Amino acid sequence: FDIENFRLSCDIDLNIFDNNFDYQNIGLMVSDMDSTLITVETIDEVAKEVGLKDEISLITEEAMLGQLDFTDSFTKRLSILKGTNNSIFESVYKNKVELSTGAEELINYFKSNQIKTAVVSGGLKFFAEKLTSQLGIENFRANDVEIINQTITGNIKGNVIDAKEKAKYIGELCDQYKLKENQVIAIGDGANDIEMMKIVGLPVAYHAKPILKQHCNIHINFGSLRSLIDFFDES
Repeated sequence: FDIENFRLSCDIDLNIFDNNFDYQNIGLMVSDMDSTLITVETIDEVAKEVGLKDEISLITEEAMLGQLDFTDSFTKRLSILKGTNNSIFESVYKNKVELSTGAEELINYFKSNQIKTAVVSGGLKFFAEKLTSQLGIENFRANDVEIINQTITGNIKGNVIDAKEKAKYIGELCDQYKLKENQVIAIGDGANDIEMMKIVGLPVAYHAKPILKQHCNIHINFGSLRSLIDFFDES
């Protein structure tokens, strides 16, 4: 049965429930942030506010499609934003960041079932921190950029959160919670999520780029994040 061709011919989500996989054994959910838990790319929204949207969104798109090295793409975008006042972050979060449909419900479902939650993002720490606090998510990691006198300097503090760093973070969380990697569900949408999909038990592509879908068992192309609950809810 070739599910790929079948998926292409349907305009509903088709996923095979794997009877050999223990959905009740999942102990951790790790999600990407931009275009996954939220509907926008936050760095693009910041760029829009300062009139740099075209330059930056093109780089974002290329990176998501896997046509550009993520670290290079992030460094480039950050240098374009150099000199931007970080007070813009607050208004972008308030006015532009929207939760993806079902995001809150999904997080609450996992939390009420004692499943740990985390956000890992190649975006900016400011937004990841706000989002985790808004949704009550327990862990997050994102890019920490240097800000001096409320201004983006163009420098990064620590490692850029690329695909390898995302996978590494899952390893750290598994150590912290004494879990195996096959007890993790990961949700993402772009090339920067590939490495974490390779190691987890349940990789999920959410309205994702073609390059990521190749590495994921579950594809949500039409539905909301809420539809993931159906895999776990036995009632």
